[in-house]
Amino acid sequence: MTLVSARSLTRSFGSLKALVNIDFELLAGERVALLGPNGAGKTTLLSLIAGTLAADEGQVTVANLKPEVARTRPGLLGWLPERAPLNPDLTVLEHLRLAAAFLGLGPEKTQERLDFLIEALNLGTKLKRLAGQLSLGSRRQAALAIALVGEPRLLILDEPTISLDPGEVARLRNLLLSLPKDVSFLISSHVIAEAAKVTEKALILDGGRLLAQKTWAELGPDPEEGFLKEIGQLETL
Repeated sequence: MTLVSARSLTRSFGSLKALVNIDFELLAGERVALLGPNGAGKTTLLSLIAGTLAADEGQVTVANLKPEVARTRPGLLGWLPERAPLNPDLTVLEHLRLAAAFLGLGPEKTQERLDFLIEALNLGTKLKRLAGQLSLGSRRQAALAIALVGEPRLLILDEPTISLDPGEVARLRNLLLSLPKDVSFLISSHVIAEAAKVTEKALILDGGRLLAQKTWAELGPDPEEGFLKEIGQLETL
């Protein structure tokens, strides 16, 4: 079953063409890395799918819904932007409870999800701390928990390992790999070797265009080398 459908997506910022005629589908249960050099259009594409940005041309749907609608449905879409807009004057626990309320989760389901996420992301000592007092890594963990509150079928994660230490990266990896098999991921990352551990294939962008859709096996034994070959940069290193 198709979970995400993108057709002829085009988006510009002034004279800059951030995305040009992007077409792809993400099936239920697929786990995909979105790769590309800086400025390739990765964040723009993820923002279109998450419904926080509108396309100039083309359309995208999530479970046959407009993305901005899908984001409000519990159990459908979890979104982690590269710069999560946490309120510095709210605690981590207040953020999580607000996210659950936004999705319409009842008290019992809310507590069940919070118990799971607090343990999975090691948030126990951070719950009562204001977001403005957290380290960058702890803010990232809190934002990840917010994205997961609704037990989404689709996770859209923009550079999820930014500012995480190696132990936190491993914890996140284990969490993603433990999720039900029908949960889909679309993960943007510059840490290609790590992305390859939790996904099955890669979408490769460059200059706002989709260059390739390949499994890691098709990219070869070294994921980073295979990516660099696709964008024509290997010979310049």
